[in-house]
Order: sequence, then C-alpha cells, then structure tokens
Amino acid sequence: MFGTLAAAASTRPAAAGSTDISSLYGRSDATGLASLVRKGEVSAMELLEEAIRRTELVNPDINAVTLRHYDLARDYLDQGGTPGGPFAGVPFLLKDLGVQLAGTATTGGSRLLADVVADNDSPLVQRHKQAGLVIFGKTNTPEFGMALTTESELYGPCRNPWNLNHSTAGSSGGSAAAVAAGIVPMAHATDGGGSIRVPAAACGVFGFKPTRALTGGGDSPAGFSIAHVITRSVRDSAAMLDATAGYSAGAYYGAPGAAKPGGYLAATRKHPEQLRVALNLKEPAATLDPDLEQGVRRCGVILEDLGHRVEEAVPGIDYAKLNAAQEVLMMAGFAHGMSSIEQITGRSPDTYLEPLSLHFMETGSAYTSQQYLDAWQTSAAAAQQIAGFHKTWDVMLQPVTATPPPELNVINARADDDYRSFVDRFRQYSAYTHLQNMTGQPAASIPTGLSRNGLPLAAMVSSGVGTDALLLSLCAQLESALDLSLTGPPTNAG
Repeated sequence: MFGTLAAAASTRPAAAGSTDISSLYGRSDATGLASLVRKGEVSAMELLEEAIRRTELVNPDINAVTLRHYDLARDYLDQGGTPGGPFAGVPFLLKDLGVQLAGTATTGGSRLLADVVADNDSPLVQRHKQAGLVIFGKTNTPEFGMALTTESELYGPCRNPWNLNHSTAGSSGGSAAAVAAGIVPMAHATDGGGSIRVPAAACGVFGFKPTRALTGGGDSPAGFSIAHVITRSVRDSAAMLDATAGYSAGAYYGAPGAAKPGGYLAATRKHPEQLRVALNLKEPAATLDPDLEQGVRRCGVILEDLGHRVEEAVPGIDYAKLNAAQEVLMMAGFAHGMSSIEQITGRSPDTYLEPLSLHFMETGSAYTSQQYLDAWQTSAAAAQQIAGFHKTWDVMLQPVTATPPPELNVINARADDDYRSFVDRFRQYSAYTHLQNMTGQPAASIPTGLSRNGLPLAAMVSSGVGTDALLLSLCAQLESALDLSLTGPPTNAG
C-alpha cells in the first residue's frame, strides 16, 4: 500500500475486542477488510461501527462527510446480514454527486437538490452493493463538481488532512480526504476533468480514472466524467473495477478493451513487460514546482530501474484549441443538465445556484449547435492524435498538478469571476488532467512523497484507450518500488 493509517479512538461504547478491530481497520485496505469478514475475524457491523467512530472523530476537522446515513447502513446489515461479493462488509462512502441511493438525497453540493430524495438506487450503486459494500454516507463536493477545489456554499470547505489550511482539490475532495484520514480505505469518486486524480494527488492517496464509459458512465453524449474510486491501494482500485465495469442499459455507448472477469485484479499480480514510457514535462506549458518535477523524474528513474524504456517526448497537443473545445462542451452540458433538473423538480436554478454556476449555465445556453459540433470534432481529433502517440509510447508519465495543493480560498470561485478568470486561475494549479477526459484514456495519480512543506506530491501515468489492465499492472509495480514512508497525515483517525 502507498500508506497505512493508524486507528481511531472510539467515540461510542466499545465492544469487546474493539481495540483489535481498530488496529486491523487502520492497517488494512478494503480487500484486506473483506478477507477478515469472510474469515469471521470481524463482522460487517463491527467494521461499520468503526467507520462511524472514525467519521465522528475526524470529520469535524476536515468536513469530508457531509451526509450521514448511519441508521440506513445499520438497517441494511440487520435486514440482510453480511453481504457477499469481493468487498463483503466493507464500509463505503459515495460522493455526493452523480449517483442515487434510495431513501437519501444526492445534493451535488447544491441547494437546488438539497432535499430531493431518491426512490431507487442508480445502476452503479447497485453494483457497489452487489460487491458487498456497506454505504453509510456521502462526501463533500463543489457545486455539481464544477470546480477543482471542494469549497461549496452549501457545506463549506473540505480541509486537507495534511494541512487544514489547504485545499483537498476537487471535485472528489471529500472522498480523497476521507480515505487519506483513515475514515474508509476506499470511496466513490468521479472524474470529468481530473476530479479523481487531482484530489488523490492533493491528499496523498491513489486515484485511477478508467477508460471512458468503462464503469457504465456513457449515459450522456459527452461522457467526459467517469465514475470509479479513490483508494489506499492499487489492488483495491483494480478489484473495484472488476466489480463495476460493464455497460449500463440506456448508456450512449460502452467502453472498448474491457478485461475478462477478475482481469483487472489479476493484472496487478504480474509485472508488465518492458514498456515504452514518454516522460512529458513540457506539455502543456506550465510553471512546475521543483518538488513536483523531482517526484515525476524520480518515477522515471524507478521505471528505468524496473526495465522500462523512458525518454522525454510530447504528444504535440494544441492545448489552446482543446481547452476552448472543453469549455464549450462542459458548459453546454451543464446548461442542459440544469434544464433537465428544472423540468424534473419544478425548481428554477436561477434561485438556487451559486453565482459562478449560474454564469456557467447562462454561458452554456448561449452556445450554438455549430459551436457544439465543432468542439466535438476538436475532441475527436485530439483522441486520434493521442492514439497515434500511443502507437509509439505505451505510457505517458507527467505531473498531475503544477504545484502542491494550494491554500483554501485561492482557486475557488470569487464574486467577480467569470469562466475565463476562474479557469485561468485554477489551471495555474492543474493544467494536465483534462486531456485524458477529452480523449477517453485511462490515467492514474500515484503518490511520490511529500514537499518540503509537508504537502503530498504525485505523478500521473496514462495509456491508450482500453488499456486499463496494463496501466493498473504498471501502477502496482510502481507501488511496490516507490519507497514511501507516508504513515498518515497529521489529521487522521488514529
């Protein structure tokens, strides 16, 4: 694992053996916890109570869990017993965006949906339950995931466990913080422009963005956002992909290159053959923090030591053109989404949205069909270009962000922001990750250590569409080779 976290002190009456459960919980990933349940060494209810104790202990400091479904989870176990599946009995948190859990609200971090209760589980949540996960809450996210920092007006800022004055990034900041702080070993997350990888990098944990639509995310024409998890270990991410990959009925498309059942986890148990790795520190142009550059270069050296061929190379993407296309597609998609919510709920977004979200909606509504189709053509051309690049290079190694996580209230929305000023500011922090969303590729954020100021550093590896198993194999190899001494952040459940 990239890091193990100490156990939390109990805030509820302790059951017999609770100290042992806390110790086991703190040093185990989700796969390990499920193994303990299957062996009868702990029960699913004991793990749930430990997760709740940890939440109550550390969440007042970090504000990672914004919706608590404790009684729903207890009733779920009382009524059904220990669930089956690869993650039998493991406590789990959903990101408060993009999924439905029957009997609960998914707010998207917005007042617009704050009290809209779902009457059924979404397909991905059904897969989570089939995998044995016990859902007991939801995690903090910026309004509708439209920011790269988790600082919504509805719930307030999520604070980085490594330094409470710093951002967890976004939009899966709550999930990343919950994993880093030891509340859960794994949490649901989504990535529409870096929203798994950037928070994982900010919080010093592992984040994997699968190939577009691999986890059933092709339910919108754009399909930039893909659901998966943020984890402590690579094997958990792979095992979860085995549990959730597959076409969802009604989706616009499926994903190519899906592994056979169990194939993603199996891939992490063997080293890949020699890979051709392109080290890219030049594209897109950004002012790169020296500590981050050193961490990425260190990964390159380790890959060479593992027998891979590493050379500096860039794919030659026109980022100005790509960024402009992304803005059209994302804002037009957001405007359409708000229109759909208004039709379903009867609520006018004008009354509920934060100012910048309202600006996004108005701007997106003004784009023409010609602009939208032109943007799609730009995205498709970039996908063809990167596919050609990966005929020569199996993997691209580059930064996740240009700097360590910034302080709170630096890259969030401001009263005088429009889209241009907002994006220009946060891209000084992260300009790298949206390429893989526009082209559909898998990509992963891998912790590389800490900056001189004690903040997490990370590197990103990406590969061609449909090569998720290959990339997870490489990530597992890096996980074993990186000599990391991360034992948990200062604010943690131990």
